[in-house]
Amino acid sequence: MELFRPLNEQEYTSLIKYLRAKILERLGVKADYEIDPTHLVRIAELKFGVFVSIEKLMYSDGMIKRVLRGSMGTIRPIKNLLEDSITAAIHAAFYDPRFSPVSIAEFKNCVLEVTVVSPLMDVDMDWVRREMVLGYHGLYIVDSGKATILLPQKVVEIAENYYQRTNKQLGVDELIQELCDSLKICNPTSIKAFKTQIIYELRPDGNVVERKLYLNRLLNNNVKPQAVVGG
Repeated sequence: MELFRPLNEQEYTSLIKYLRAKILERLGVKADYEIDPTHLVRIAELKFGVFVSIEKLMYSDGMIKRVLRGSMGTIRPIKNLLEDSITAAIHAAFYDPRFSPVSIAEFKNCVLEVTVVSPLMDVDMDWVRREMVLGYHGLYIVDSGKATILLPQKVVEIAENYYQRTNKQLGVDELIQELCDSLKICNPTSIKAFKTQIIYELRPDGNVVERKLYLNRLLNNNVKPQAVVGG
């Protein structure tokens, strides 16, 4: 299996910096980042779904925690990856109905995370049980007329809650049961799967890296990590 990697390191670093600059611009702050315009041109040529999350770094008991501050996106491309990323970032910062608009002081302690989504694939429950890689694949599920987007980050959140209750790793069978128990998704009428490339800042204005959630120790994947990484 080949990894879905539409953006290389230079391109996704430029994208994160550009999104940070756009949010600061909306806050009335001029950002002076060195961004290669050819990277932006290349990103604007791509058409993929994208989600942008803003997380605030909180310090508790000597640990740094990432607390969600806003998240928006689209499962399918609307314009292109660059413009859709900008729209998602602005909405995550200022129009997520769950949160108040981010302030300048707050944003200094926030990091950005971008999840690029591959084209959707029609699958069934057998595929989910046999092929799904937790922390890498996402799902778009329709059950009882309600559509649910399950990003890899949500799978890890479910795994953390599951581990706290059972002291066990989360496998695909357990995920299916958790979806039924907690989200009431028990008899899907339609399932589509997608691959993801997740990129995020290690700290505000810091290095940008790929987030390999499929290597999370709380996930019991059926494939070996090297098989995912190596393609």
